[in-house]
Amino acid sequence: MPVQHTNRPTGAELEECMETGKLNFSRWFTRVMDNNGWSHPTLVALTKACTGSQAFLHSSQIAGLRAARLKSPGPRAFAALEYLWLRIDEYQKVGKASDGVTFGSLTAFVQDAEIMRDPQGNPATLGFMIEVFAGLIEVPIDLNIIEFSETHAKLISENAGRLIRRMMVQERWDLIDDIHRITSKWSADPEVRTKAQAIIVGQSVWFAEELNDRLREMSKMLERVFKYSRTPPELRDELLKKY
Repeated sequence: MPVQHTNRPTGAELEECMETGKLNFSRWFTRVMDNNGWSHPTLVALTKACTGSQAFLHSSQIAGLRAARLKSPGPRAFAALEYLWLRIDEYQKVGKASDGVTFGSLTAFVQDAEIMRDPQGNPATLGFMIEVFAGLIEVPIDLNIIEFSETHAKLISENAGRLIRRMMVQERWDLIDDIHRITSKWSADPEVRTKAQAIIVGQSVWFAEELNDRLREMSKMLERVFKYSRTPPELRDELLKKY
């Protein structure tokens, strides 16, 4: 009997679900990498160690997944990650990985590493990761856990205001008279628009727990108003740097 999938989105909802899935996978993937202290070259080397030295996952793909830029990453990338999660899980449980895999100089990166797991705690498979990426199933961790400190929130808020003011200057817009051009494209929520206006003029900051929503809204606004294309993860990284 074929497997019956429940709670699938309708066809009309699929595109929006895919966009959400891409962003959620980015946050999950980025969190795992950052928590483990893995650079792009480290992750590439780790996956090669588990796939017979085959380069199935490249630095450009890692960057695309982190930034939620890739719309259709190939199955090889997810296969490389599946083999990595499986071998790390084996190593952590019994002190060695099967299939002749040895991590060598990379051992320190896997001893206490966090890996992607499904809701049952098993290493995430290719199929599971693709379904998460496509937004067909939920990320199996709580993405609402605060990822930012209040210091991060203050820095992002201040730099968001600076970035928008610079763009207004380039457009020869007045900070007071033309600010509605921006806030009207930001959100339908009056409270969100009011706070966005305060952020732009440097009179308020966002709270850490609201940053993911505000960055998502700001990303869409920048594209609509200024043709400035940044995914929420790219925007986050940009605004965490001091201008």
